[in-house]
Amino acid sequence: MGRTVALVTVMSGTGRKTRLLLYGAYGYTGRLAAELAVARKLEIILAGRNKAALTKLGGQLGLPTRVVELEDSTQLAEALKDIACVIHMAGSFAVTSAPMLDACLATQTNYIDITGEIEVFEEMWLRREEIRRAGITAVPGAGFDVVPSDCVAAHVAGKLEQTTSLIIALRGLRSASQGTLRTAIRQISKPALCRRAGKIIPLDDPAPRWMDFGSGPKPFVPVSWGDVATAFHSTAAGNITVYFHRTKLLRSANVLGKLFGPLLRSGIGQKGLAAMVRHFPEGPNQTERSRHRVTIEAEAIDASGNSFKASLSTPDPYDFTANSSLEIASRISLLSAPLGLVTPSQAFGPDFVLSLPGCSRQDIPASRR
Repeated sequence: MGRTVALVTVMSGTGRKTRLLLYGAYGYTGRLAAELAVARKLEIILAGRNKAALTKLGGQLGLPTRVVELEDSTQLAEALKDIACVIHMAGSFAVTSAPMLDACLATQTNYIDITGEIEVFEEMWLRREEIRRAGITAVPGAGFDVVPSDCVAAHVAGKLEQTTSLIIALRGLRSASQGTLRTAIRQISKPALCRRAGKIIPLDDPAPRWMDFGSGPKPFVPVSWGDVATAFHSTAAGNITVYFHRTKLLRSANVLGKLFGPLLRSGIGQKGLAAMVRHFPEGPNQTERSRHRVTIEAEAIDASGNSFKASLSTPDPYDFTANSSLEIASRISLLSAPLGLVTPSQAFGPDFVLSLPGCSRQDIPASRR
């Protein structure tokens, strides 16, 4: 059979550190995670730089708080000295991940974040040896980016002797929080990235690809999704492409990017877009989230053209992120030994996603091209 991913044995921790720290707790996704942490009775501390917002949220939820600036390394290290694992939710992570990781390395604190940015993953993997030497576990992309897609990719890759190519497609991404939109602004009009022969490069052919999720063929367009970086480490596949279902909104954004790319990428354009985001809803409400599901399909292909597909259905990405990040942080805090830098499926196996509420997977039989 294909590549085997060893499952981690989770044991009760024996160290003094037991508490989790949720940084960026008053953001949209952070609040969802904080509320869920209360429901799960987790030993968690809320943190961030905005004292007023933090104090208000801590009072509402009955949770302790710590006001800390990422730029103040001494203050940050002091805040982490009794923390088992940081759940980092304050983006954009291209700016915030490095100082938080620095503090975690200095204090031997486990680290997870919810980034989906390829460049952040790549920078993190350049520090893999530092993380190993520090004796901690780090799992970047512990939310919807990239837990479900990483797990289903690892699952299909494990069905083949040696996967050379991965195709991942997502359908049902309809709404976004202000934080997600701010991150997306940075990608406006940039070429979609893929992995070819192990290297991350701009995709030569951005043309839509027609795919069938069971309701007839639909157009999908290539995107720069986190799995272009992470699935390489999870599966050893040297060729990876990720697609989104081409909705009207995505098609309009693509047209605007082509017509006004230089302007949108300029400082003035980025500031203008950021100002517009502030007028959008903070994120989908509970009713909207409860009605929303996402489908992810992954196909693994070997050098002989053999392939295997599977489809994964998940709840709304924001509810998923709250659940997955808390579960990963809790499991990391109980590990008998550190794992170093790992993807979600490397840490807990391809079936980890099936342990999360509302997730189901269906295999599609192997075929020969």
